Amino acid sequence: MNLKRLLMLVLLGVLVGVAIFWMPGRFDDSSSGTDGNGSTSSSRSGSPGADPSSDSSAGTTSGRKSQSDPEPATEGLPEAASTPSESGESGLPGLTEKPRTKTAALISEPLPKQAVRKSALVAGYPTALAPPSRTTVGVSSVSPTKGALQVALTATCRRPCDVLRHYRTRLAQHGFKEIAATSVENTPAISLKRGDETVSVTITHTGRRNVDFSLYSVLHTKS
Repeated sequence: MNLKRLLMLVLLGVLVGVAIFWMPGRFDDSSSGTDGNGSTSSSRSGSPGADPSSDSSAGTTSGRKSQSDPEPATEGLPEAASTPSESGESGLPGLTEKPRTKTAALISEPLPKQAVRKSALVAGYPTALAPPSRTTVGVSSVSPTKGALQVALTATCRRPCDVLRHYRTRLAQHGFKEIAATSVENTPAISLKRGDETVSVTITHTGRRNVDFSLYSVLHTKS
């Protein structure tokens, strides 16, 4: 045998080996066996009469479904906002409740004795009628009658101050409501009323630095 023929045989053997390696069904043949009667038995386990192809196709379908269609993640729903009754708030957002008014009497027995004092608040002057800050008292007085007290005040408030707004806000908290007031010579004035009680405030002079005003009130021990 010459060298050329030997090389051709070696090359032929390599080609045959490659063809056998890539032959379709190689793994099926290797996984199956033959019993003594020459019949082929399946290596898969399962119930008699079951179709292996259906099992494999079902497994493949379920596998594809689990990969392509993952179950949606469960998202937690946001907690419901508390109702106004639960949170202790009432009204719509941005709207505030009206402040609660105090309807208790502003004075009580025993009433102070009649007195007048200059440059300061007289003894027994009602706290609810206190003037705004930066105020210099001119004259203050109290005069009691049966179950009632007359209060008078003249004072000067140094700017910036808003005397009328001060008494509007302060007395509104006690249930006083503003009524039409008659002013003298178009001077700014307010009149506040609660039942039989009245408070009148008048701006007597407005200067560049100061605002002069006067107050007169009649209060009762029973509101």
